[in-house]
Amino acid sequence: MKNLNVKNQNGRSMIEMLGVLAIIGVLSVGGIAGYSKAMTKYRINKTIEQITLIAGNIRAFFANQGNYAGLSSSDTGKAIIKKAKLVPDEMLELNTDGTIKQINNAFGGRVSLSLIGGNKQDFEMYLTNVPQEACIELLTKDWITSSVYAIFMAVDNSHGDIPLSIGGSGSASDNLNLSYNNCESSSYSGKNGIPVSVKFVCSSTLPLDTAITWCSSSDNNGFSLLFH
Repeated sequence: MKNLNVKNQNGRSMIEMLGVLAIIGVLSVGGIAGYSKAMTKYRINKTIEQITLIAGNIRAFFANQGNYAGLSSSDTGKAIIKKAKLVPDEMLELNTDGTIKQINNAFGGRVSLSLIGGNKQDFEMYLTNVPQEACIELLTKDWITSSVYAIFMAVDNSHGDIPLSIGGSGSASDNLNLSYNNCESSSYSGKNGIPVSVKFVCSSTLPLDTAITWCSSSDNNGFSLLFH
C-alpha cells in the first residue's frame, strides 16, 4: 500500500516566505538609502564642477574688457551668457523662442549671475534650493583655488514672518545672532525700519558650526559666492 502520510517536501512554509520578504525589504531600504546618498554626493560634485567652469568661462570671456559689465540675469545678460556659452547647456532652461528662461543648478534650484560693486570688477553667483547636506559641504569648501573671496547668505523677510532687526553696529541682533555668527551684515532694505532683505558676508570658507546653523535654518533662502 502507498503511504498516504508522505508529505511534499518541495514547498516553503509561510514563515519562511515572510522571512525572505523581510530580508528583501531590509536590502531594498539599504539600497535606496545608499542610492540617495550617492546621488547627493554626485550632485555636490557636479555643482562644484559647474561653479568652477562658469567662473572660469566668465573670467576668460571678459578678460580683455577689464571688468564684467554686461553680466546679469537681465534679458541682455542672458543673451550674452547663451551666445558666449558661459554656462553649460545642461543647466539652461529655455523659452520657446530659444532665450534663457532660467539657469538651474544640479539640485533643481536656480542660479543667478550678477555684478557687485560700482567698479563692475566682481561678480556674484547665487544658488537656491540647495538641500542641507549639500549646503553645508559647499559652504565649508575651501574655494580659494576658484578665487571665491566671500560668501553671502541671503535672508528674505518680504512676507514679514521672520523677526529681523539690525543692531546699531551693523550686525544682526535678536534671534539672528546665533544663525549668523562670524558673519557681518552687509546691507538691508526695508520700509519704516523693518528689513525686507538682509545679506551677511563671510569669509571664503565658513566655520562648520555656522554652515550647519545656516543650512538648517528656515531663514535659508540660498547663498552667493563672490568672485574677482
